[in-house]
Amino acid sequence: MTGAEPAERPRTPYRRLVHEVAETVALPHTYTLLIWATTMVTIERHGLPDLLAVFCMLFGACAGYIGIGRIAHRRHGASAAVRRRAIAHPYLVACGNITTLAVATLACAATALIPAVHLAWLLVGFVGTAIYLLGIAVQAHVVARFVPTAP
Repeated sequence: MTGAEPAERPRTPYRRLVHEVAETVALPHTYTLLIWATTMVTIERHGLPDLLAVFCMLFGACAGYIGIGRIAHRRHGASAAVRRRAIAHPYLVACGNITTLAVATLACAATALIPAVHLAWLLVGFVGTAIYLLGIAVQAHVVARFVPTAP
């Protein structure tokens, strides 16, 4: 090979790329679906949110994430999850998402019945996020228990 020839690019099989993309977006995609579903059930009850209601939902979702994460962090220890792959098969975990989404959406539909609009939006964000995190953890636990990991 001379200096003028371009280096050959590594070739990754297309199916492997599709698999990697599906695994990478599996869990965030579920959370996106959860936000869509919980927003729709809350809009059905309270109408379109005003700016304060939007921030209430954002605050509730962040509080749910921080609360569940903090509890898990204290019980699991201080080791950072980003240094290890905590979920061995994210795509398989995501295959059970319909159950988590259904439970979270039903819980948020019930939460949306709260007459105080801004409190309802706040709690919908919190409840939806908390159920999502706990549900995904249950799904990951089931997969980890029944699906062997490669050595």
